[in-house]
Amino acid sequence: MHIDKYTKLKNGQYKLSFDNGTNALVHEDLILKYNLLINKELDEELLETILKENQSYIAYGLAIGYLKTKMRSQKEIKEYLQKKDITEDLINNAIAILKKQGYINDEIYCKCYINDRINLSNDGPYKIKENLSKLGIVEEIINHNILIFDSSLEQERIKKLINKYLKNNHNKSGFILKRKMIDNLTKLGYTKSIVISEVEKVKIDDKNIMEKEYKKIHDKLSKKYSGKELEYKVKQKMYQKGFFIE
Repeated sequence: MHIDKYTKLKNGQYKLSFDNGTNALVHEDLILKYNLLINKELDEELLETILKENQSYIAYGLAIGYLKTKMRSQKEIKEYLQKKDITEDLINNAIAILKKQGYINDEIYCKCYINDRINLSNDGPYKIKENLSKLGIVEEIINHNILIFDSSLEQERIKKLINKYLKNNHNKSGFILKRKMIDNLTKLGYTKSIVISEVEKVKIDDKNIMEKEYKKIHDKLSKKYSGKELEYKVKQKMYQKGFFIE
């Protein structure tokens, strides 16, 4: 076969047009490697070798493109290439090259991820560890790097979140609010014993809150109910907010 035309495409790829009407995609490095600018005659066997080798360039190029937006774990790269129907051998080869070049480093990835979650989210250490595990980071690396999230930092973040809850939930009883804080902070991945300890230190003036809520609910429901029915409806609403009225 004779190469009639070279057409430059994206990512260093060229489309080779042959005299028999067929086309092939080949990376520019392979054009140079096999001297295809001068030696324009190819047999089927050589073309097959070149195209097979070109698949490695495609896999590598896809991975590099995926890494352009942000750092990725090895597992993320592998899953991305699998979705692109890249074979296991080519994936492993691309990952090996990227690791050697420093584009994939799960140790650095883990460290950066933890710092980002500390600075940009409310996540606690257990949630961060869980997410890193899902991203394929091995337990040894996670446990080593999560040490930055020590008990003093955890305590400090819990206190800030408690203050935020208190400001945004000023109409709830102490019982309901404390239960909600413990539940939410535990779900965020904070150590339950530290959460409970900090929440129990909070003093909430239930009497003042209850009087305000009672008046607000009573005024609203009195437009629709009266007598014992009004009293029952008010008590029911107050109970739902965690206030117990005899």
